[in-house]
Amino acid sequence: MNVAGLGEFGLLARIRPYLAAQSGKDDAAILEDGSGFTVASCDMFVEGVHFDLSWMSAEDAGWRSIALALGDLAAKGATPAWALTSIALPRSWRVEDLDGLYSGMHALAESVNLSIVGGDMSSIGGPAVLSITVVGRTDSRPLARSDARPDWSVAVTGPLGGAAVALRERRALRLQPLIAEGRRLNEAGLCCGDISDGLVREMDKFVAFSGAGCLIRVAEVPVAAGATLEEALTSGEEAELVCVGPEDAVRGAGLRPFGHLTDDSSIQLLGADGTPMQLDVTGYDHFA
Repeated sequence: MNVAGLGEFGLLARIRPYLAAQSGKDDAAILEDGSGFTVASCDMFVEGVHFDLSWMSAEDAGWRSIALALGDLAAKGATPAWALTSIALPRSWRVEDLDGLYSGMHALAESVNLSIVGGDMSSIGGPAVLSITVVGRTDSRPLARSDARPDWSVAVTGPLGGAAVALRERRALRLQPLIAEGRRLNEAGLCCGDISDGLVREMDKFVAFSGAGCLIRVAEVPVAAGATLEEALTSGEEAELVCVGPEDAVRGAGLRPFGHLTDDSSIQLLGADGTPMQLDVTGYDHFA
């Protein structure tokens, strides 16, 4: 038996017995320490999968990697504090690209007061692999995906699909993590998640962690300029956040609901005419 075909959730189920009891409730770890809450998250970026130096600069790749790593902190309303960055490099990698990668990471990190305090380095046969751990702080406990409840409304912070358009056009996209917006939405009592694997896949995570399903009225999902509706539903690596909460809280935070959580543990997509919609691909899964 090998890992191919099990999917990310299938693999997570197999390793969950070896994790701490409080883990497995969300993508980020939320730890109470007496003076507040520490939020920690780890992301991995593989050359040729997450970044491609044949059409983007190393600086853009570094910026983009830090931006995506910070998505979990933004979703939990945490203020960035520090990061560890580890990299495995083929010996054929250019020194100039290593400099550029770290220059791009530093530029975004500095703009949000995130300190890169260390990490590790190793050689690899190829391709390059970058691992980033980010840690932040918040005074109040963020809601985890496992806290989501049926009948809560679903909304996003802005149009989706822009990352798919940039990829299609081979255009580097310097994402801006929504740190301040995430803090505001958490203070409004919403449960938020970053859209790293696509909107539908992110709602799959709510199903996996909370048991609540989701109904999405696809015609009401905001679509970025140049993107198709399917790209808005499935495009990952977005800076926007998906938020769930009681409808009055969602609307009070200035967001427009396009769906709600259900009690049947399934994802339902309804077209403009109210009929079910099927997608060929629901988002990105490394192990599907």
